[in-house]
Amino acid sequence: MTADDNHTAVERRDVLKAAGAAGVVGVAGCLGDGDSVDLGLLMGISGQLDELGPPIRDGAEAAITMINDGDNGWEFNTQFEDTETDVDSGVEGAQVLRDAGAPMVVGALASEVSFEVYNEVTEPEGMVQMSPASTAVGFSDNGMWRTTPSDALQGQVLAEIATDPDRGIEAETASTIARDDQYGRGLAAEFASAFEENHDGEILEEVILDAEQDSYESELGSALADDPDVVFYVDFPDDGQTLFRDFYESFDQPDLPILVPDGLQDATLPDDAGQDVETFSNVSGTGPGVSDDLASGLETVREVLGDATDGVFVREAFDAAAILCLARVAAGSDDPAAIEEAIPEVANPNGGETVTPENLSEGIELLEEGEEITYEGVSRPIEFDENGDVGNPAYDYFEWTTDDDGEAALDIIDTIVVET
Repeated sequence: MTADDNHTAVERRDVLKAAGAAGVVGVAGCLGDGDSVDLGLLMGISGQLDELGPPIRDGAEAAITMINDGDNGWEFNTQFEDTETDVDSGVEGAQVLRDAGAPMVVGALASEVSFEVYNEVTEPEGMVQMSPASTAVGFSDNGMWRTTPSDALQGQVLAEIATDPDRGIEAETASTIARDDQYGRGLAAEFASAFEENHDGEILEEVILDAEQDSYESELGSALADDPDVVFYVDFPDDGQTLFRDFYESFDQPDLPILVPDGLQDATLPDDAGQDVETFSNVSGTGPGVSDDLASGLETVREVLGDATDGVFVREAFDAAAILCLARVAAGSDDPAAIEEAIPEVANPNGGETVTPENLSEGIELLEEGEEITYEGVSRPIEFDENGDVGNPAYDYFEWTTDDDGEAALDIIDTIVVET
């Protein structure tokens, strides 16, 4: 994209209403010095994502720490609100951030929460919203930005894995089990469509789960009734441990391949389900690729986050926070419309100075001096399309293993790059 293309893309998104933008600027103007900016963090660190959420929040905070530790004359202040992985709590938290004057927010995590936050708060109130973890297909038709790729692509990758003889599955039939929300229904549908249309497979059963049940034996029985070659299961860890416990204790199919997506990309899942890693050997899955080959400034981030750097959506959270801060400086104001217009200008390739986590603070200085920059992410090279989606994403194909201390860990089998 050229700079002119970027302006056009933002105009097509049409996410900020004039009155809403003016309202939030009025509040933000009370924050103090022009070089002191508030950034909202809206994430679920309790509820269904209590295992995955805290490291993701730390990823966003790490970017702010690196900027504030640099001698660049800017200070970014974060205010955090826990969505509790619940729609109502998420909307309430977003409203708190808006009332505090934050012009931009990193979040939410769960797609269902992000959608309602956008519909109820950020779109009508005029805030820039960028999620590091909401992968639901419908985002591409909405007005949000995200640093993680769409489930439209993940579904295709999973269907390819399910039918690939080189990966040991070669399924002709499949059943899906999915949580009853935007994420679960959407990703299961994308997998089913790709499995049938691209690979001539047959979907036998499509089971939808109500959250937080004590047992999923009945739903498993429905999914397994016609003996599928593979099961695709979409959920979060809290319900995942219940379903897998029921599967291993009540169904004698230990070798049945089960594929899972990023929502279950949790190293402790086997133990939480009461199983050892060897028993869990029939389970594998995909998540947004965090291949070191795709990352920029990885070691610098590891100095702050340690091993948590490689957690699911942690790097995406770092990138979302970094991009919003850079866009705020490039915009020269707290006006959300100006910040939004600046996002592709600082992230998409434009021939400007390359900025990574290694020189993030310097990137702030370059923008202050009127220079052009291109931010290259620690998750992947970031290039937004006109829908706010990232292009050319990669997915890690992983399985569970044990580390040198005998603890459960995730092992990357392959990284699959999707050309878009």
